[in-house]
Amino acid sequence: MVTALLHGRLTEEQAATLADLGPEIVCLALLSASARLAELQSVGPSPSTPSGMVPVYQKPAVKGRRKKPGAKKGHQGNRRQTPPQIDARVEHRLEVCPCCGGELQRCQRERKRLIEDIPEQITPVVSEHTIHRDYCPACKKHVEPVVPDAMPNATLGHHVIALSSWFHYGVRGTLGQVRDILASNLHTGITAGGLLDGWRRLGEALLPWYQQIAQEAEAGAVLHADETGWRVDGQGHWLWCFANQRCCYYLIDRSRGSPALQKFFTEVYQGTLVSDFWAAYDAVHTGDNQKCLPHLLRELLKVDEYNDVAEWRAFSKQLRRLLRDGLAGG
Repeated sequence: MVTALLHGRLTEEQAATLADLGPEIVCLALLSASARLAELQSVGPSPSTPSGMVPVYQKPAVKGRRKKPGAKKGHQGNRRQTPPQIDARVEHRLEVCPCCGGELQRCQRERKRLIEDIPEQITPVVSEHTIHRDYCPACKKHVEPVVPDAMPNATLGHHVIALSSWFHYGVRGTLGQVRDILASNLHTGITAGGLLDGWRRLGEALLPWYQQIAQEAEAGAVLHADETGWRVDGQGHWLWCFANQRCCYYLIDRSRGSPALQKFFTEVYQGTLVSDFWAAYDAVHTGDNQKCLPHLLRELLKVDEYNDVAEWRAFSKQLRRLLRDGLAGG
């Protein structure tokens, strides 16, 4: 009844039943409801919070850990592996005692310590390529070899383009931050236009592999799908993910609905699509559908808050047990 009272769904029959229990029970129910309302208001936004800063959805607070974090006692530790080679050796020996300045007696005792670091001065390598053009009498034209160190007509090598694209697209660094890292740490000054042009060339070169991943994902027997918010030039977009054990395909689109899914599922998907309860996935024509089990367990908990019928409680308990047994069984 307290749950119904909090959500404004207390029926007249439930109110009469509560009143018949006596003033002590009514007082206890009101105190419980008041405490719960105060708890909900304490975690919510204050009246002075601008509406634009109020989240559309706020996840419930995470309950305390059931077990102590970390590995169990006696678990074998994991240490960083020893480097396969040693590039330099440095010896350290004191001339005098650092405490009193007295003379030291030499011993045969020593210890080894490995230190791995990047060079203090990283200098870019500029190479000049002389490309010879020779005439082919059979083809009746001049031919020349392909330079493998950079993309066609590019002045930046593969290493710079690959590393800078990872900074920008992999770890979400801004264009200015990528330029600062290259200029200050790697001593490589590149304009914003040069970086953007290099990334465009890289995208064109990788496009066939990108399309191949999409084809492999569509041909898979099982495919997991999910989406999350994304930013493109400050504008709200959605990052769609389609993955299985063999591949992972990403699609960025302005839409969170079926138009974005139609760009990926150009034909009927013959496999099993695993997704949450987002309605857009229901528009996809598939061989079979499977809802995400953790999401299904969460939905059961939501219904438990509003449904106190004994039949539902028994059904929910049995279904929850079956799902957890299935998850535990792998």
